[in-house]
Amino acid sequence: MSVTLDFLSPSRCDPDVLVSPLARALAGIDPALVEDLSAQGKVEIRGDADRVEPAEGEELIRLTPRRAFLLTSDPLAAVERLRAAGVRAYDVTGGYAGFAVRGERLMRRLTDLDLERLPAAGPLFLRVPAIVLRDDGDRFRIYVAQELGHDVVLAVLDALDGLQALETAASSEGGA
Repeated sequence: MSVTLDFLSPSRCDPDVLVSPLARALAGIDPALVEDLSAQGKVEIRGDADRVEPAEGEELIRLTPRRAFLLTSDPLAAVERLRAAGVRAYDVTGGYAGFAVRGERLMRRLTDLDLERLPAAGPLFLRVPAIVLRDDGDRFRIYVAQELGHDVVLAVLDALDGLQALETAASSEGGA
């Protein structure tokens, strides 16, 4: 018997009722600073991660040999395919808030994770569990439990404000 957690599957909801858990925190914020990735399909995989072959356009994030996340545009199809391959798979799109930020300096304020060894699962500030990925260059994607997403993003915006204040002060000192 396979278990389906419909309440964690936004793809099973009326699109008109879906709201990102980060919507209030990011209202009026330039997506170039913090981009909301919460609507992206996320599948949690438990079992032998070596049995998982991502389809075109999917991204497999191996956290341990027996735990992985799959980022996909079609979580329901991915869950069916993965279960047929013999691994436990659950659509957890609604369970995780996701966002992207730029800047290694910012990330060093947010986490003690080794930024050269990403992807990784580990703590952000205040020990908030997160999955952190580094794209090419200085773009980072962060996934946290959706109930923590709003507060995490507010802290990220605060850290960004602090860095911008430091840059402004440094440039005014250099120009004086």
